[in-house]
Amino acid sequence: MKLWQKIFLSTLTLMVSITALSSVLLLRSTRDALWQREQQRAITQQQYMAGILKAGILNQRLRLGVVLLQEEQTRQTAIQTLEQQATDDYLAGLMLLDQEEKALWSQLPAGVVPPTAEDDSLTQCQLQGGETAGEWYLVCSMPLTLESGAYRLVAAYSVGDLQRDLNLQALRAVGLSLGISLLAAVLLLLLVRRLLKPLGALRENARSIAGGNYDQRLDIRSQDELADLAQDMNALAQAVQERVEQLEQVAEERRVFVGNLAHEMKTPLTSIMGYADLLYLPKTVSDPQRVEYSGIILEEAKRLRSLSAKLLELLTVGSVNLAFEPTPLDQVVGEVAVSLEPLLAQAELTLTCSCPPLSIAMDRELFKSLLYNLLDNARKASPTGGRLSFSAQAEGEKAVLKIRDWGQGIPPEELEKICQPFYMVDKSRSRKAGGAGLGLALCQAIVVAHQGTMEFWSQEGEGTQVTLTFPLCQEVDGHENA
Repeated sequence: MKLWQKIFLSTLTLMVSITALSSVLLLRSTRDALWQREQQRAITQQQYMAGILKAGILNQRLRLGVVLLQEEQTRQTAIQTLEQQATDDYLAGLMLLDQEEKALWSQLPAGVVPPTAEDDSLTQCQLQGGETAGEWYLVCSMPLTLESGAYRLVAAYSVGDLQRDLNLQALRAVGLSLGISLLAAVLLLLLVRRLLKPLGALRENARSIAGGNYDQRLDIRSQDELADLAQDMNALAQAVQERVEQLEQVAEERRVFVGNLAHEMKTPLTSIMGYADLLYLPKTVSDPQRVEYSGIILEEAKRLRSLSAKLLELLTVGSVNLAFEPTPLDQVVGEVAVSLEPLLAQAELTLTCSCPPLSIAMDRELFKSLLYNLLDNARKASPTGGRLSFSAQAEGEKAVLKIRDWGQGIPPEELEKICQPFYMVDKSRSRKAGGAGLGLALCQAIVVAHQGTMEFWSQEGEGTQVTLTFPLCQEVDGHENA
């Protein structure tokens, strides 16, 4: 059963129950009031008849000139008085009972019997039906004292019209309740369907999203919970769309990464296999050729080793839980500078360092790899006899590191791509220098892992500057940073 059907049926059941209960209570209250009024009217009439009987006894006593009538005289006078009373549409019959509940005179309608006297001192009324269908009588029994004798006066009052009116009123109330319930059911059905209409839109929207239409949005303008749910659904769809786009982008990047990796590994492997085959074939190879071929194989093997090492390091940054500890920056820079001295000496390059006592929370080996790769890139871009510079300073709660070279620079259109894996601005020069296009991608990953930023400035013919920003630690060797 659907939600709108549950709401409709439960609400309709509750409403019909309340309407029916209200009608029953109203009918019962009306009926009780009418019967109470009718009973009071009958008692009043009964008292009037009792007064007539007493007046008749008094007149008979005066005619006979006695103080009290005999019992037989009293009964005869009472019967004669009752016989003189004509019945009408309301007073249907009379009966006189003695103390032993024996009928002295009776003119009650057929099928009507005196009510059982539970208390001889009270007037009792009882509703009885006649022998003919539709005949109803209110039979009242009243205690009566005549000449010191105890009697009971029973009178039947016709209340068939009242009973028929009550039955008709009950039928009308039932019909009216059914009519109101039917009208209410129709209105309730329309109201429930209208109020729950946004749920249908939510369902269609959810199905559309499940089918891959992530740009589907709902436009529900109201101030109720369904509008809030629609906004949540829109936010969910937006999040799903963004996540799917991110996953698609990651999948595309991985596809390009794997393709580039295969391409980069294919070239050195081809050279290694080719020159190894020349050495392996049984033919005369001169010593100069052997040295040349072996040198090429060695260089290509080094290139493969560099490629695999950087690739492994790049994967390690994103998959291994790194240990960050406050470390003096000048110590790390000094260690990197010492490891670069042989390469800088071969190219006749000069490195100047300016590093005050700053402390950064870092993974020491990864941070050294970051500085080594950036300085090595600067070395490769610099002409023979050139210079490189490294500087660091504190700016507020940040440490700002700058690495500068005065090499050939990078074209503006290339700056946005240089951090992509396997991307090389000058592919021929990079391969000759042993590059694989993974250095800056690795640097970017290390910077992100250390909650830092990396920005590039470059001008063709003037060189390139890399600016790194990292959060500062508060103290270095017991001294607070400036």
